[in-house]
Amino acid sequence: MSLLSLPQELIDMIFAEGLQVSDFGKVRLLSKDHNARFGGHFWDRTQVFKTIRVKLLPGNINKLIAAIEGSEVLPYLQHATISAGQVWYSRSRRDEKLDPEVVPLLAKAFSILTSLKTIDVEVNNGTNAIGFWKPTIDAIIAAGTKNIETINGPIAAIQMSKFKPLATAKLLRDYKTTFCNLKTLKIQTSVQIENPTATTHFWSIIAAMGTKLEDLTVKNSRVCFRDDPTPSKSSSYQCEGFSLPELKRLKLVDVAITSGDLKALLGNSDGIESISIAECRMPNEKDDWFEVLRYLRSERFPQLNSLYLAMSACYDEVSYELPKFSVEGDWMTEDCSVTLPSGKRANYVWKKNLWSELGKHKTVDKFWNSVTDKKWKSKQATRWKRRRLINDGWKLEMRRFGDPDYIDDDDPWVREVNDRYQGKLDLIDAEVDD
Repeated sequence: MSLLSLPQELIDMIFAEGLQVSDFGKVRLLSKDHNARFGGHFWDRTQVFKTIRVKLLPGNINKLIAAIEGSEVLPYLQHATISAGQVWYSRSRRDEKLDPEVVPLLAKAFSILTSLKTIDVEVNNGTNAIGFWKPTIDAIIAAGTKNIETINGPIAAIQMSKFKPLATAKLLRDYKTTFCNLKTLKIQTSVQIENPTATTHFWSIIAAMGTKLEDLTVKNSRVCFRDDPTPSKSSSYQCEGFSLPELKRLKLVDVAITSGDLKALLGNSDGIESISIAECRMPNEKDDWFEVLRYLRSERFPQLNSLYLAMSACYDEVSYELPKFSVEGDWMTEDCSVTLPSGKRANYVWKKNLWSELGKHKTVDKFWNSVTDKKWKSKQATRWKRRRLINDGWKLEMRRFGDPDYIDDDDPWVREVNDRYQGKLDLIDAEVDD
C-alpha cells in the first residue's frame, strides 16, 4: 500500500512516532507527490531544532549537552543564541568573575554542534557585554571548531577599553585558525573617552578574525558627546599590517578612524561591493575625506554598487559642513545624491557625478565647493552644527545641577545658564542667510 493512499490521521501518527528525520528525507525523494505531501512533516521536525538558545549558566549548558549528544537533529542545528542569565556569575559579585565551569562546558557543546554556522550574543542592556562576548569567543576557540560563518555581537555595546591585546603568538594563531571561515561579523562598541591603545587592540582582534571576512559592521556610541579622539603617534588606530583581504561589505558608525585606516579596511578594492560610513571621527574632516574619495577613484572599485557616506561628525570645527553622499548602482557612471543641511530642518540636495567631480578637482576646497555649489561654508549649512554644539555645551554645564531632564527651572543659577545659552541660540536664529 502506498503512503500516498493512507488517511491523514494515520500519516500523522506514523511520522510523529515511527520515522526518524533521516527517514523523512528518503520519503521526500520518492517522487514530487511524496515531497509535496510529506515535506511539511520534515520541516516541522527540523526547523524547531535549527536554532538553539543557551544561557551562560553551567546547569543550562549541561542540559543542552545532554539534549544534543547523539541526537538525530545535530546536522540541522546551525544557529545558536547565547543569552543573558539572571545569575550567571559565581557568588562573588564584587569582582564579577565568570563561573569557571562555563567556558569548558560551552566549548564541549560547540564541539558537538559540528553543523553550527551562526552565533548571536544576545545582551540587550547593561554595561558588561564583554562578559558574554569573551566567554563565547573563548569557548569557540577552545572547541577547535572552524565552521562558524556569522557572529552577531550584543546590542548592549561592548566597552572599547575591555578589548585586550592578543598577547601571545599562540593566541593570535588560535584566532586566525578558529575563525578561518568567518564571513560576517557585526559588533557594537562604546567609548567614554577614546583611548588609541584600546582601539588598536580592538582592530587587532578584527584583523585576526577577519582573514576570510566578507561583511563587517562596527557601530560605536559615545558616552561623552564632546569626545574628539586623536590617533596614536603612528597616526593610525589600527595595528601594523592591518588587512581584511576578502572584505566585500563595510558599515561603520561613529568610529574613530583615519584616512589611512579606511584605506586599509578597503584594501580589497576589486571585491568591495558596499560601503556605508556615518559620522565617523576623522582628525581633519575635509582633508581626510577628500583623500579617501581620491583613493576610491584611483583604485576604481569596479564592484562597488552601493556607497553611502555621512561625513559630518560632532566636531568643534564650525567653519564648514560636509555633505552626505549616496550612490546606488555603478558609482563610476550613476549620479550621486549630495545632501547638505540648510538651516535647522531643511536640506540642499544636488545630483552630481562623483567620479567626474573627483577627476576634475585636485584640491580640497575646489572639490567641496563644486559638489556643494559653494554652500558648504555658508551660514545655512553650518547652522545646525553650531546649534548642536551650543546645546551640547548647555548639557555639560547643566550636569553640575543634576540630570538636565529633572532640574528646577526656577532655580536662579539654572535660569542664568538657560538664559545665557538661549541667547547664543537666538543670535544664530537671527542671522541673515548668505
